[in-house]
Amino acid sequence: MPAKAPLRLQVSNRADFFLPVGVLYLLVFLAVLISPYPVMLSALSVAVFAAAWPFPILDFSKANNKVKLTLVIFPDGRVHLESGEMRSIAGYLDGQQWSTRHLAVLRINDGGRCRNLLILSRQQHDANAFRRLSVWLRQDLCNNAGYGI
Repeated sequence: MPAKAPLRLQVSNRADFFLPVGVLYLLVFLAVLISPYPVMLSALSVAVFAAAWPFPILDFSKANNKVKLTLVIFPDGRVHLESGEMRSIAGYLDGQQWSTRHLAVLRINDGGRCRNLLILSRQQHDANAFRRLSVWLRQDLCNNAGYGI
């Protein structure tokens, strides 16, 4: 694959957030157990979690489980976010992304709105694409914070 070819990566959907939120529920449950006011704290935590679930967690864009999002990243920092419905959102990486061995968090600016997208290495069809993304992010090759749309 040429070094200047765009990367095609699958974006995580709402189902991928169940495990971290489940761990958070468990920690809140343990806090309720050791609290001096367990009934009040449990009612408050259930209300907060129920009200907050539809909203973005840590400003992550969570797509429905049925929608398959594909992120196309060009070497100059431009991105296209494509859905299965053939809609496309154009934008650019704004320089505040990071990656580890298993996941990458990308911040995409599409003109008026910033989106945080979670990319998991285990979801990718091509492992080399995720490795290339990690190299690009570590070397800051696709940082174009001044790129205009």
